[in-house]
Amino acid sequence: MAANIATPEFLSELQSLYPAPAKYVDGDWFLAASIAFSSSNCPEGIPYILLSDTSDEDRRLLVRKIRDGIFKSGLISGYLKPPPEELRDTEPLRSYDSDPSRSKEEIAAAGQAYFNSTYGDTAAKVQPMLRSIYPDLEHFTVKLGYGYVYAFMGVTSAKETSFAMISALIPNDTPRQVEWHLTGAVRNGATVEEVKGVREIALKIAIKAGVPLKNVVPDI
Repeated sequence: MAANIATPEFLSELQSLYPAPAKYVDGDWFLAASIAFSSSNCPEGIPYILLSDTSDEDRRLLVRKIRDGIFKSGLISGYLKPPPEELRDTEPLRSYDSDPSRSKEEIAAAGQAYFNSTYGDTAAKVQPMLRSIYPDLEHFTVKLGYGYVYAFMGVTSAKETSFAMISALIPNDTPRQVEWHLTGAVRNGATVEEVKGVREIALKIAIKAGVPLKNVVPDI
């Protein structure tokens, strides 16, 4: 079904929803679209995004960003969907062996910092809420999720990480979390216009893919 969804016309429409950048690889529509395809259980649509007329160097960067974005979004939408061959790699980015200079304490501190940046004033309420549900949930979310996964900015930026979360949350029909991360993306460096574009891209793909959305998707 995704091959039918990811038509040139539909991809062109999706691209038009995001503010046009000076350089193609700086326009994060492709990141939002790839993650929304994956989260909508249509990962076959991703290779069509990579057919754009770009240099080999830019295409390699696109692949790295999409791969990292899908890895980050997997904590939300799961990792069971087989990735396209184009996204496969053999080199780790986050293992302690690949970057021994980062201690576990530093990774945890980076997670707390990115959590605070994303949630802003609401962090003081959200983190105790996680703890009250189950202490391990807070530990995993802040120290591992945000520390090990989200706060790693070696490929995707803080803004792009927010876009990854939004693009995964919308097909998962989680309006409260979507609302948090729409505003969180602005705190992490995105413009309101960019956030609106990512929201619309993820929503259109989810609808096109037949994802049953029971709730109204918040806007910013």
